[in-house]
Amino acid sequence: MEETDASESTPSTPTEPGASVSGEAAASVPGEAAASVPAEPAASVSGEAAASIPSEATASSPGGPTLPAPSGPAPEARRCRVQFTGTGGEYFGIWIVNLLLTIVTLGIYSAWAKVRKMQYFYRNTRLDGSAFDYHGNPVAILKGRLLAVVLVVAYKLVVPALGAFALIAVLVLIAAVPWLLTQSYRFRLRNSSYRGLRFRFAGPAWQAYLFLGLPMILILAPSALIESGVAGDPQHPKRIFAIAIGVAYVLLAVVWPYVHYSFKRWQHAHAFYGTARGEFLASAGDFYTTYAAAFFGMLFFGMIPVGILMALLGVGLRTVGGHSAGPMALAFALVFGLVFYSIALAAGSVVTAWIQNAVWSGTRIGGVAFAGDMRAGHLLSITLGNIVMVVFSLGLLIPFAVMRLMKFKIESIEVLDADALARFAGDETGANVGALGEGAVDVMDFDFGL
Repeated sequence: MEETDASESTPSTPTEPGASVSGEAAASVPGEAAASVPAEPAASVSGEAAASIPSEATASSPGGPTLPAPSGPAPEARRCRVQFTGTGGEYFGIWIVNLLLTIVTLGIYSAWAKVRKMQYFYRNTRLDGSAFDYHGNPVAILKGRLLAVVLVVAYKLVVPALGAFALIAVLVLIAAVPWLLTQSYRFRLRNSSYRGLRFRFAGPAWQAYLFLGLPMILILAPSALIESGVAGDPQHPKRIFAIAIGVAYVLLAVVWPYVHYSFKRWQHAHAFYGTARGEFLASAGDFYTTYAAAFFGMLFFGMIPVGILMALLGVGLRTVGGHSAGPMALAFALVFGLVFYSIALAAGSVVTAWIQNAVWSGTRIGGVAFAGDMRAGHLLSITLGNIVMVVFSLGLLIPFAVMRLMKFKIESIEVLDADALARFAGDETGANVGALGEGAVDVMDFDFGL
């Protein structure tokens, strides 16, 4: 939103059914109307009749008769789904020009390409008839990308040369990434607007260090030790290091749902639209449930059946023998790869859909609630269709695939009180935000997602 990116009226008395009545309309009933009711009819009601009136329906006016309280259900808020109007044909023109100019300029144009792409995405994302907009400065983004290239090249060159001190380079990289991520998200939100009001992000960088530090150590430290030669031959590392790497990745799998939850909480709870601050009400349990369902689904519907199939294949190949065993083994290997990849795509679709629904259904901003209703089955069908499109077109239909997926994800989000969006006020806090983090995060391939 990718992080989604991970990446896009003045209140009046509504006349439509289901719109909420404003406070001014309720206050327009004059107080004199209560005093104008004659006292005699009220006095003529017998004690028994008066007792039969429910207490909550008999509000007493000072110095006047008893009036009935308003009855009937409260009007419902007007819900509004986010819309995406971009098309593959339009985006293809932007995509092909961006690609060619980026190649010709040896990557320099990539910053301008990003701004064009983001503006197209934002300006085709509409809510309640109004479009979002993106105001990023390509020159500032280019500076951030150059910084990222320097960091990546330095990491690749320094780690093999440091030997036993390779961990120092890893720690330096870990120290830089959370700060860059924070700056990137500040830049992206500050340059995003809706109805003329800017978004902004006030998440502290130290929180990013808390939830990103351990995963980055578990991912980068083993590879740094192997590349430096401390763990032995990179192709055949020492046994103790191989065990340590395995334990590190198991630990990473255990803590990853909580890391993902912490990132989304940090991302949404510190976002502002004008002066309205976001809230994040989803729980870590929503993330663990989603990842557990995906894992056990892959285990019982993928790994175990495929393992049984491979065992039967081994028996069959030993029985057949001869020249036919090779082609059969190749055919079964292709089937195995296809089945496993399809199951992995299904598990990924479940994680993506359920997480997006939990995140947006648990997000509030200025009291306005959202809802997510993405269906994992529909997402899987779009993903499979996109793969077929891209493969058979040799990549030329990538823009069409991107638009199909973008439209589905964005239109799976709904605002539960669209009229309340008109009450938000502007805020110029943090008007100048540097783009070093934005460009660097792009090069390092972080995605905010939705």
